[in-house]
Amino acid sequence: MPAKIQEDHFNKIKDVFASESPEEIPHRLMSLLKVFDHFKIDIAVTGESGAGKSSLINAILGLNPDDTGAAPTGAVETTQQATMYQHPNLPHIRLWDLPGMGTPSFASKSYVKTMNFDLYDMFMVVISERVRENNMLLIDEIEQRKKPFYFIRTKIDNDVRRKKSKFSQIRALDQMRQDCEKYLKEKKLDPHVFLVSSHDTEKYEMQKLMDTFKDEVSQLKAEVFSDFLDKMLHGGWIKARYATNHIQQTGKLETEDITALQDMYKRTGFGAVKVSAVLEALSHFQLDVAVLGETGSGASTLVNALIGLKNEECGAASASISNPAMSLRYPDVRFWDISGIEAVMDYSMYEMKQHLNCYDFYIIIVSDWQKARHLKLAKAVEKLRKHYLLVQTKIDCHLQTQSDLCCDETEILDGLRAQYTQEIQTAKLSEQQMFLINSLDRCAFDFVGLESALSSDLNTVRTSAFAYYIARTVKKHIYKKT
Repeated sequence: MPAKIQEDHFNKIKDVFASESPEEIPHRLMSLLKVFDHFKIDIAVTGESGAGKSSLINAILGLNPDDTGAAPTGAVETTQQATMYQHPNLPHIRLWDLPGMGTPSFASKSYVKTMNFDLYDMFMVVISERVRENNMLLIDEIEQRKKPFYFIRTKIDNDVRRKKSKFSQIRALDQMRQDCEKYLKEKKLDPHVFLVSSHDTEKYEMQKLMDTFKDEVSQLKAEVFSDFLDKMLHGGWIKARYATNHIQQTGKLETEDITALQDMYKRTGFGAVKVSAVLEALSHFQLDVAVLGETGSGASTLVNALIGLKNEECGAASASISNPAMSLRYPDVRFWDISGIEAVMDYSMYEMKQHLNCYDFYIIIVSDWQKARHLKLAKAVEKLRKHYLLVQTKIDCHLQTQSDLCCDETEILDGLRAQYTQEIQTAKLSEQQMFLINSLDRCAFDFVGLESALSSDLNTVRTSAFAYYIARTVKKHIYKKT
C-alpha cells in the first residue's frame, strides 16, 4: 500500500517524536488534536451598507431569508451589531455579519476601531456595483493586520440581467472582474476575487467560493492555532498573557483546553514548532477506505458512485485492487475496491484481521444473508476496533423480484429494514444501521444518507487513524535503527 504521508512530512514527525515512546504517541496526539478540534476560527463578512453581506452569509449557510437562524436582510441596514453564525458543516467556523460601513451609525473613520478587526482571523470584503473608496480602506486595514481576505462582488445577477446577448453578458462579467483586480493590483495584492449572486447560487462563482473556502480554511485554522501556541508558549509573558486573554474572551478555546496545552508543553516540550509539524502532516494524511464485497456484489460500481463517476467513464474503478480511487468529494481519502472477498472467508479470525488491518474504515456490502459473510467481516473489523458501514446494493433489483406482491415500495423497504435490524441485533454487531442503495442512482433510496454518514464517520476516525499510524511507523523506524 502506498505511504499514507509523504516522506518529507514523515521525517518532520519522526524528529518530533524522536525521544518519545511509541506507546505514548497515540494518546499524546489525540489529546493535542482534541484541543485543536475545539479551536474556533472567526471570519468577518464586512463591506458597505447594502452590499449584500447578510444575503451572502445565508447563501454560504444554505439558508433562505425566511428560514430559522437566517441572517436578517432588507432594503435598509438590518445588521446593527456583529452577529455570529455557525457553519452547519464546518463546526469550527464562525461567520460574523458586521454592520455596514459608511452609515450614520457606523461612520467610515471609526468603523474599523468600532468593529475591532483584531478579533477576526479572516475577512470577506463584500462589494456591489463598483469598487469604492471605503472598500479599499477596509483592505488597507486588513493588510496592516496581515490577515487573509476574499474580495467578493455580489448582486451579479442584477448587472448581467440588463445585458441581452450571451456575448454581452460574458463581457460584462469580464469587465467586473477587471474592475476589481485593477484596484487590488495597484496595491500589489492578489487575493481570490469571486463574482457571485446570493439569490442564484447555481450560477456564477458561488460554488467556487464555497469550495475554495472549504479547501483553505483548514490550513488557516492550523496557522492561527500554531501562531497562538507560539505566542502563549514562546513569546514572553506579555505576549502570552495577551494571546491567552484573547483566546478566552473570544471563546476560541475553553480554559481547560488552554490549561491542557500548557501542561503538555511543561511535561513534554510539545511546543508550537512540533505542533505545526503534526498539523502539517495531518493535513496530508491519506485515509484508506476498503469497500468489501463478494464477486458480483457491485463493489466497483459503489466505488464509482462515491467518487462521482459512471462505470464507463475514464478513472472509474476496475476489478483491480492495486490502485485506489480518489475524488475531490472526499479530500485525502483513498477508496479501495476489494471485490471477491469470499476468497478470505476460510481464513482464521487472526488471519482475516491481518488482511484487513491496513485500512482505516470499511464499507461492507451485503450479498447473501444465508452465507452471512458480511457478519464475519463486520466482527473482524470490530475486533480491530475500527468503524464500518453496512450496505445492501442493487436494491432496485430486489424490488423488481418482489413486484408480484400486493405491497407498495415503501412497505417492502420497511420490511427489509426491520428484517435486517433484527438479524444484525441477533449477531450482536455494534453497527445497527443498514443502507439500502442503488449505486446507479445516487438520488434514490438511502444513498444520500450513506454519503452523509460516511463523511461524518471519516471525520471522526481521521484523528485516531493518524495517531496510531504515526505510532506504528515511528516504532518500525526505531526497530530498523536497532
